[in-house]
Amino acid sequence: MDVKKITAEIEDQIIEIRRHLHKNPELSFHEFKTTDLIYDTLKHTNIELQRCAKGSGIIGLLKGEEEGPTLGLRADIDALPIHEETGLEFTSHNKGVMHACGHDIHTSVLLGTAIVLDRMRADLKGSIKFIFQPAEETLNGAQEMIEQGVLTEPKVDHIVCLHVWPFTDAGKIGVKHDVIMASANSFEIEVTGTGGHAAHPHKSVDPIPVAAQIISALQQIVSRTLSPLDSAVVTIGQIHGGTANNVIANKVTISGTVRTLKTEVSEKIKETMEDISENIAKAFKANAKVNYVLSSYPVTNNNQLVDLLAESVKETLGEENLDYLLEPSLGGEDFSYYLQHVDGMLFRLGTRNKNPATQKGLHNPGIIFDEQAISTGIITMSSFALKYLAGRGDRSPVPTQKKVRGV
Repeated sequence: MDVKKITAEIEDQIIEIRRHLHKNPELSFHEFKTTDLIYDTLKHTNIELQRCAKGSGIIGLLKGEEEGPTLGLRADIDALPIHEETGLEFTSHNKGVMHACGHDIHTSVLLGTAIVLDRMRADLKGSIKFIFQPAEETLNGAQEMIEQGVLTEPKVDHIVCLHVWPFTDAGKIGVKHDVIMASANSFEIEVTGTGGHAAHPHKSVDPIPVAAQIISALQQIVSRTLSPLDSAVVTIGQIHGGTANNVIANKVTISGTVRTLKTEVSEKIKETMEDISENIAKAFKANAKVNYVLSSYPVTNNNQLVDLLAESVKETLGEENLDYLLEPSLGGEDFSYYLQHVDGMLFRLGTRNKNPATQKGLHNPGIIFDEQAISTGIITMSSFALKYLAGRGDRSPVPTQKKVRGV
Protein backbone atom coordinates (compact mmCIF):
# COMPACT_ATOMS: atom_id res chain seq x y z
CA MET A 1 0.00 0.00 0.00
CA ASP A 2 1.16 3.53 -0.68
CA VAL A 3 -0.06 6.99 0.30
CA LYS A 4 -1.75 7.83 -3.00
CA LYS A 5 -3.62 4.54 -3.17
CA ILE A 6 -4.96 4.78 0.37
CA THR A 7 -5.88 8.42 -0.17
CA ALA A 8 -7.87 7.51 -3.28
CA GLU A 9 -9.70 4.79 -1.33
CA ILE A 10 -10.80 7.17 1.45
CA GLU A 11 -11.32 10.32 -0.63
CA ASP A 12 -15.11 10.06 -0.81
CA GLN A 13 -15.34 9.37 2.93
CA ILE A 14 -13.19 12.39 3.79
CA ILE A 15 -15.09 14.70 1.43
CA GLU A 16 -18.34 13.59 3.09
CA ILE A 17 -16.81 14.39 6.49
CA ARG A 18 -15.69 17.78 5.24
CA ARG A 19 -19.17 18.64 4.00
CA HIS A 20 -20.68 17.57 7.31
CA LEU A 21 -18.21 19.81 9.15
CA HIS A 22 -18.95 22.69 6.82
CA LYS A 23 -22.68 22.27 7.37
CA ASN A 24 -22.25 22.15 11.15
CA PRO A 25 -19.61 24.75 12.09
CA GLU A 26 -18.88 25.57 15.73
CA LEU A 27 -17.25 28.59 17.33
CA SER A 28 -14.06 28.60 19.41
CA PHE A 29 -14.12 26.36 22.50
CA HIS A 30 -17.60 25.15 21.53
CA GLU A 31 -16.47 22.53 18.98
CA PHE A 32 -18.13 19.68 20.89
CA LYS A 33 -19.88 17.93 17.98
CA THR A 34 -16.78 18.42 15.83
CA THR A 35 -14.72 16.75 18.55
CA ASP A 36 -17.19 13.86 18.71
CA LEU A 37 -16.92 13.37 14.94
CA ILE A 38 -13.12 13.30 15.09
CA TYR A 39 -13.21 10.79 17.93
CA ASP A 40 -15.75 8.55 16.19
CA THR A 41 -13.77 8.61 12.94
CA LEU A 42 -10.54 7.48 14.61
CA LYS A 43 -11.70 5.34 17.54
CA HIS A 44 -11.22 2.06 15.65
CA THR A 45 -7.64 2.85 14.63
CA ASN A 46 -4.37 2.23 16.50
CA ILE A 47 -4.30 5.90 17.48
CA GLU A 48 -4.52 6.59 21.22
CA LEU A 49 -7.12 9.35 21.61
CA GLN A 50 -7.40 11.91 24.39
CA ARG A 51 -10.11 14.55 24.62
CA CYS A 52 -9.01 17.96 25.79
CA ALA A 53 -10.00 19.16 29.24
CA LYS A 54 -12.73 21.60 28.14
CA GLY A 55 -14.42 19.03 25.91
CA SER A 56 -13.35 20.46 22.56
CA GLY A 57 -10.24 19.30 20.77
CA ILE A 58 -8.46 15.94 20.60
CA ILE A 59 -4.88 14.71 20.83
CA GLY A 60 -4.07 11.45 19.10
CA LEU A 61 -0.85 9.45 19.36
CA LEU A 62 0.16 6.87 16.78
CA LYS A 63 3.23 4.82 17.73
CA GLY A 64 5.17 3.24 14.90
CA GLU A 65 6.64 -0.25 14.85
CA GLU A 66 10.12 1.18 15.43
CA GLU A 67 11.46 3.68 17.95
CA GLY A 68 12.15 7.18 16.74
CA PRO A 69 11.23 10.85 17.12
CA THR A 70 7.75 12.30 17.46
CA LEU A 71 6.30 14.57 14.80
CA GLY A 72 3.34 16.78 15.66
CA LEU A 73 0.70 17.42 12.99
CA ARG A 74 -1.83 20.10 13.87
CA ALA A 75 -5.21 21.16 12.47
CA ASP A 76 -7.50 23.87 13.83
CA ILE A 77 -11.19 22.96 14.07
CA ASP A 78 -13.18 26.12 14.89
CA ALA A 79 -15.31 28.35 12.66
CA LEU A 80 -16.03 32.09 12.46
CA PRO A 81 -19.03 34.24 13.46
CA ILE A 82 -19.92 34.94 9.80
CA HIS A 83 -23.21 34.42 7.96
CA GLU A 84 -22.48 32.17 4.97
CA GLU A 85 -23.33 33.42 1.47
CA THR A 86 -21.93 30.65 -0.76
CA GLY A 87 -25.17 28.98 -1.84
CA LEU A 88 -23.56 25.53 -1.50
CA GLU A 89 -25.80 22.51 -0.97
CA PHE A 90 -23.96 21.89 2.29
CA THR A 91 -24.02 25.52 3.41
CA SER A 92 -23.90 26.19 7.15
CA HIS A 93 -26.98 25.20 9.15
CA ASN A 94 -25.77 27.23 12.13
CA LYS A 95 -27.00 30.76 11.60
CA GLY A 96 -24.22 33.31 11.73
CA VAL A 97 -21.44 30.69 11.90
CA MET A 98 -19.29 29.63 8.94
CA HIS A 99 -16.08 27.82 8.08
CA ALA A 100 -14.82 30.85 6.14
CA CYS A 101 -11.16 30.17 6.94
CA GLY A 102 -11.09 26.57 5.76
CA HIS A 103 -10.70 24.87 9.12
CA ASP A 104 -13.15 22.21 7.94
CA ILE A 105 -10.61 21.45 5.19
CA HIS A 106 -7.76 21.41 7.72
CA THR A 107 -9.63 19.00 10.01
CA SER A 108 -10.57 16.71 7.12
CA VAL A 109 -7.01 16.62 5.81
CA LEU A 110 -5.61 15.68 9.20
CA LEU A 111 -8.28 13.00 9.65
CA GLY A 112 -7.37 11.56 6.26
CA THR A 113 -3.67 11.75 7.14
CA ALA A 114 -4.34 9.91 10.40
CA ILE A 115 -6.14 7.11 8.55
CA VAL A 116 -3.38 6.81 5.94
CA LEU A 117 -0.58 6.72 8.51
CA ASP A 118 -2.49 4.29 10.70
CA ARG A 119 -2.68 1.86 7.77
CA MET A 120 1.04 2.40 7.14
CA ARG A 121 2.01 2.09 10.79
CA ALA A 122 4.55 -0.62 10.02
CA ASP A 123 6.55 1.97 8.04
CA LEU A 124 6.70 4.51 10.86
CA LYS A 125 10.08 4.88 12.53
CA GLY A 126 8.80 6.91 15.42
CA SER A 127 5.48 8.42 16.46
CA ILE A 128 2.95 10.89 15.13
CA LYS A 129 0.98 13.17 17.41
CA PHE A 130 -2.24 14.40 15.80
CA ILE A 131 -3.38 17.71 17.29
CA PHE A 132 -6.98 18.75 16.58
CA GLN A 133 -6.89 22.18 18.17
CA PRO A 134 -9.87 24.34 19.19
CA ALA A 135 -10.05 28.14 19.18
CA GLU A 136 -7.48 29.25 16.63
CA GLU A 137 -9.73 32.11 15.54
CA THR A 138 -9.55 33.66 19.01
CA LEU A 139 -5.78 33.04 19.05
CA ASN A 140 -5.76 31.24 22.39
CA GLY A 141 -6.41 27.58 21.53
CA ALA A 142 -2.74 26.72 21.04
CA GLN A 143 -1.83 28.06 24.46
CA GLU A 144 -4.60 25.95 25.98
CA MET A 145 -3.22 22.82 24.29
CA ILE A 146 0.34 23.60 25.38
CA GLU A 147 -0.79 24.02 28.98
CA GLN A 148 -2.43 20.59 28.76
CA GLY A 149 0.93 19.09 27.77
CA VAL A 150 0.39 18.49 24.06
CA LEU A 151 4.10 18.93 23.36
CA THR A 152 5.18 16.40 25.99
CA GLU A 153 4.70 12.69 26.82
CA PRO A 154 6.18 11.99 24.37
CA LYS A 155 8.08 15.15 23.60
CA VAL A 156 7.29 16.55 20.16
CA ASP A 157 10.50 17.04 18.18
CA HIS A 158 8.99 19.15 15.39
CA ILE A 159 5.48 20.34 14.54
CA VAL A 160 3.80 21.01 11.19
CA CYS A 161 0.50 22.41 9.99
CA LEU A 162 -1.09 23.54 6.74
CA HIS A 163 -3.45 26.38 5.88
CA VAL A 164 -5.72 26.75 2.86
CA TRP A 165 -4.68 29.48 0.44
CA PRO A 166 -7.10 30.89 -2.16
CA PHE A 167 -4.24 32.56 -4.02
CA THR A 168 -2.64 29.26 -5.07
CA ASP A 169 -4.26 26.78 -7.46
CA ALA A 170 -5.92 23.65 -6.08
CA GLY A 171 -3.58 20.68 -6.40
CA LYS A 172 -0.55 22.78 -5.53
CA ILE A 173 1.40 23.28 -2.32
CA GLY A 174 2.86 26.64 -1.33
CA VAL A 175 6.04 26.83 0.74
CA LYS A 176 8.16 29.65 2.11
CA HIS A 177 11.40 29.81 4.03
CA ASP A 178 11.71 31.89 7.20
CA VAL A 179 8.72 34.07 8.17
CA ILE A 180 5.45 33.06 6.50
CA MET A 181 2.89 34.82 8.74
CA ALA A 182 2.86 37.89 10.96
CA SER A 183 2.30 38.51 14.62
CA ALA A 184 -1.22 39.65 15.49
CA ASN A 185 -1.64 42.27 18.18
CA SER A 186 -4.74 44.07 19.39
CA PHE A 187 -5.00 47.47 21.01
CA GLU A 188 -7.56 49.66 22.69
CA ILE A 189 -7.03 53.33 23.47
CA GLU A 190 -9.33 54.92 26.03
CA VAL A 191 -9.50 58.71 25.73
CA THR A 192 -11.21 60.43 28.65
CA GLY A 193 -12.40 64.03 29.03
CA THR A 194 -14.95 65.61 31.37
CA GLY A 195 -18.11 65.66 29.28
CA GLY A 196 -20.73 68.38 29.31
CA HIS A 197 -23.35 70.28 27.31
CA ALA A 198 -22.77 70.48 23.55
CA ALA A 199 -23.68 74.18 23.62
CA HIS A 200 -20.82 74.98 26.03
CA PRO A 201 -17.72 73.14 24.73
CA HIS A 202 -15.36 75.57 26.49
CA LYS A 203 -16.62 74.35 29.86
CA SER A 204 -15.58 70.72 29.28
CA VAL A 205 -12.84 68.59 27.78
CA ASP A 206 -14.18 66.89 24.66
CA PRO A 207 -12.50 63.51 24.01
CA ILE A 208 -13.90 63.13 20.48
CA PRO A 209 -11.66 65.69 18.70
CA VAL A 210 -8.76 64.43 20.82
CA ALA A 211 -9.45 60.90 19.60
CA ALA A 212 -9.58 62.23 16.03
CA GLN A 213 -6.13 63.77 16.43
CA ILE A 214 -4.79 60.50 17.84
CA ILE A 215 -6.27 58.49 14.98
CA SER A 216 -4.70 60.79 12.41
CA ALA A 217 -1.30 60.59 14.10
CA LEU A 218 -1.40 56.78 14.36
CA GLN A 219 -1.46 56.61 10.55
CA GLN A 220 2.08 58.00 10.49
CA ILE A 221 3.61 55.27 12.64
CA VAL A 222 4.29 52.95 9.72
CA SER A 223 5.23 55.65 7.21
CA ARG A 224 7.40 57.81 9.45
CA THR A 225 8.71 55.87 12.44
CA LEU A 226 9.55 52.46 10.95
CA SER A 227 12.23 51.51 8.46
CA PRO A 228 10.80 51.17 4.93
CA LEU A 229 12.19 47.61 5.01
CA ASP A 230 9.99 46.63 7.98
CA SER A 231 6.48 45.53 7.03
CA ALA A 232 3.67 46.47 9.40
CA VAL A 233 -0.01 47.25 9.46
CA VAL A 234 -1.83 49.49 11.93
CA THR A 235 -5.59 49.28 11.40
CA ILE A 236 -8.27 50.98 13.47
CA GLY A 237 -11.39 48.85 13.37
CA GLN A 238 -13.68 50.48 15.94
CA ILE A 239 -14.46 53.89 17.44
CA HIS A 240 -17.04 54.26 20.20
CA GLY A 241 -18.06 57.44 21.99
CA GLY A 242 -21.00 59.63 22.84
CA THR A 243 -24.65 59.04 23.67
CA ALA A 244 -26.52 61.98 22.12
CA ASN A 245 -26.00 64.77 19.59
CA ASN A 246 -26.28 67.50 22.23
CA VAL A 247 -23.98 65.91 24.79
CA ILE A 248 -20.20 66.11 24.91
CA ALA A 249 -18.97 62.61 25.71
CA ASN A 250 -16.70 61.93 28.63
CA LYS A 251 -15.00 58.92 27.01
CA VAL A 252 -14.04 57.56 23.59
CA THR A 253 -12.51 54.16 22.84
CA ILE A 254 -10.43 53.39 19.77
CA SER A 255 -9.52 49.79 18.97
CA GLY A 256 -7.76 47.92 16.21
CA THR A 257 -5.00 45.54 15.22
CA VAL A 258 -1.26 45.68 14.54
CA ARG A 259 0.49 43.14 12.29
CA THR A 260 4.27 42.82 12.02
CA LEU A 261 6.84 40.30 10.81
CA LYS A 262 9.26 41.08 13.65
CA THR A 263 8.50 41.11 17.34
CA GLU A 264 10.84 44.07 17.92
CA VAL A 265 8.83 46.09 15.38
CA SER A 266 5.65 45.29 17.29
CA GLU A 267 7.27 46.51 20.49
CA LYS A 268 8.38 49.75 18.81
CA ILE A 269 4.85 50.36 17.52
CA LYS A 270 3.48 49.83 21.02
CA GLU A 271 5.86 52.40 22.50
CA THR A 272 5.15 54.91 19.73
CA MET A 273 1.41 54.42 20.07
CA GLU A 274 1.64 55.14 23.79
CA ASP A 275 3.73 58.29 23.23
CA ILE A 276 1.38 59.63 20.56
CA SER A 277 -1.81 58.93 22.48
CA GLU A 278 -0.67 60.17 25.87
CA ASN A 279 0.99 63.35 24.61
CA ILE A 280 -1.80 64.41 22.26
CA ALA A 281 -4.31 63.87 25.04
CA LYS A 282 -2.19 65.85 27.47
CA ALA A 283 -1.96 68.77 25.01
CA PHE A 284 -5.76 69.06 25.10
CA LYS A 285 -6.09 68.46 28.86
CA ALA A 286 -7.52 64.96 28.30
CA ASN A 287 -6.13 61.57 29.26
CA ALA A 288 -5.34 58.55 27.11
CA LYS A 289 -4.53 55.00 28.18
CA VAL A 290 -3.29 52.35 25.75
CA ASN A 291 -3.94 48.64 26.28
CA TYR A 292 -1.74 46.73 23.80
CA VAL A 293 -2.03 42.93 23.72
CA LEU A 294 0.24 40.47 21.91
CA SER A 295 -2.13 37.85 20.48
CA SER A 296 0.36 35.80 18.49
CA TYR A 297 3.97 35.79 17.36
CA PRO A 298 5.29 35.73 13.78
CA VAL A 299 5.22 32.23 12.26
CA THR A 300 8.86 31.50 11.43
CA ASN A 301 9.46 28.28 9.53
CA ASN A 302 12.35 25.91 10.10
CA ASN A 303 14.07 26.02 6.71
CA GLN A 304 15.28 22.40 6.86
CA LEU A 305 11.67 21.27 7.25
CA VAL A 306 10.65 23.46 4.30
CA ASP A 307 13.35 21.85 2.15
CA LEU A 308 12.26 18.37 3.24
CA LEU A 309 8.63 19.16 2.38
CA ALA A 310 9.67 20.55 -1.00
CA GLU A 311 11.51 17.31 -1.78
CA SER A 312 8.49 15.29 -0.72
CA VAL A 313 6.09 17.34 -2.87
CA LYS A 314 8.33 16.98 -5.92
CA GLU A 315 8.43 13.21 -5.42
CA THR A 316 4.68 12.73 -4.87
CA LEU A 317 2.92 15.53 -6.74
CA GLY A 318 5.57 16.67 -9.20
CA GLU A 319 7.71 19.80 -9.24
CA GLU A 320 5.02 21.65 -11.20
CA ASN A 321 2.77 21.47 -8.14
CA LEU A 322 5.28 23.11 -5.81
CA ASP A 323 4.83 26.86 -5.44
CA TYR A 324 7.55 28.92 -3.76
CA LEU A 325 5.74 31.84 -2.15
CA LEU A 326 7.51 35.15 -2.57
CA GLU A 327 5.89 37.07 0.26
CA PRO A 328 4.67 36.35 3.79
CA SER A 329 1.10 37.04 4.82
CA LEU A 330 0.30 39.66 7.45
CA GLY A 331 -2.41 37.38 8.76
CA GLY A 332 -1.87 35.95 12.26
CA GLU A 333 -1.83 32.34 13.47
CA ASP A 334 -1.67 30.96 17.00
CA PHE A 335 0.40 28.09 15.58
CA SER A 336 3.21 30.51 16.43
CA TYR A 337 2.81 29.65 20.13
CA TYR A 338 3.96 26.08 19.47
CA LEU A 339 7.00 27.53 17.72
CA GLN A 340 8.07 29.25 20.92
CA HIS A 341 8.76 25.75 22.29
CA VAL A 342 9.65 23.60 19.27
CA ASP A 343 10.72 24.24 15.68
CA GLY A 344 8.12 23.70 13.00
CA MET A 345 6.62 24.72 9.70
CA LEU A 346 3.39 26.03 8.22
CA PHE A 347 2.74 25.44 4.54
CA ARG A 348 -0.04 26.50 2.18
CA LEU A 349 -2.67 24.29 0.57
CA GLY A 350 -3.89 25.74 -2.72
CA THR A 351 -7.71 25.90 -3.03
CA ARG A 352 -8.26 28.15 -6.07
CA ASN A 353 -9.81 27.25 -9.41
CA LYS A 354 -11.52 29.22 -12.22
CA ASN A 355 -14.63 29.86 -10.12
CA PRO A 356 -14.33 33.48 -8.87
CA ALA A 357 -15.76 32.39 -5.50
CA THR A 358 -12.62 30.30 -4.88
CA GLN A 359 -10.48 33.40 -5.40
CA LYS A 360 -12.07 35.45 -2.64
CA GLY A 361 -10.03 36.22 0.46
CA LEU A 362 -10.19 34.20 3.66
CA HIS A 363 -12.98 35.18 6.07
CA ASN A 364 -15.18 36.23 3.14
CA PRO A 365 -18.81 35.03 3.53
CA GLY A 366 -18.87 33.91 -0.09
CA ILE A 367 -15.57 32.01 -0.28
CA ILE A 368 -15.64 28.46 -1.67
CA PHE A 369 -12.72 26.03 -1.39
CA ASP A 370 -11.94 23.53 -4.17
CA GLU A 371 -12.28 20.09 -2.58
CA GLN A 372 -9.51 18.74 -4.82
CA ALA A 373 -7.26 20.29 -2.21
CA ILE A 374 -8.26 17.69 0.38
CA SER A 375 -6.52 14.77 -1.33
CA THR A 376 -3.55 17.00 -2.13
CA GLY A 377 -3.27 17.86 1.56
CA ILE A 378 -3.54 14.26 2.72
CA ILE A 379 -0.91 13.04 0.27
CA THR A 380 1.44 15.89 1.14
CA MET A 381 1.15 15.64 4.90
CA SER A 382 1.30 11.83 4.97
CA SER A 383 4.27 11.62 2.61
CA PHE A 384 6.12 14.31 4.52
CA ALA A 385 5.57 12.50 7.83
CA LEU A 386 6.87 9.23 6.41
CA LYS A 387 9.90 10.94 4.89
CA TYR A 388 10.62 12.84 8.10
CA LEU A 389 10.53 9.72 10.28
CA ALA A 390 12.40 7.58 7.74
CA GLY A 391 15.27 10.04 7.80
CA ARG A 392 15.31 10.18 11.58
CA GLY A 393 14.63 6.64 12.62
CA ASP A 394 18.18 6.39 13.95
CA ARG A 395 17.64 9.59 15.99
CA SER A 396 20.38 11.31 14.03
CA PRO A 397 20.82 15.02 14.83
CA VAL A 398 18.35 17.34 13.15
CA PRO A 399 19.23 20.92 12.29
CA THR A 400 17.35 23.16 14.70
CA GLN A 401 17.13 26.87 14.21
CA LYS A 402 17.94 29.19 17.05
CA LYS A 403 14.74 29.82 19.00
CA VAL A 404 13.83 33.47 18.63
CA ARG A 405 10.57 35.36 18.78
CA GLY A 406 10.34 36.75 15.31
CA VAL A 407 13.36 37.26 13.11
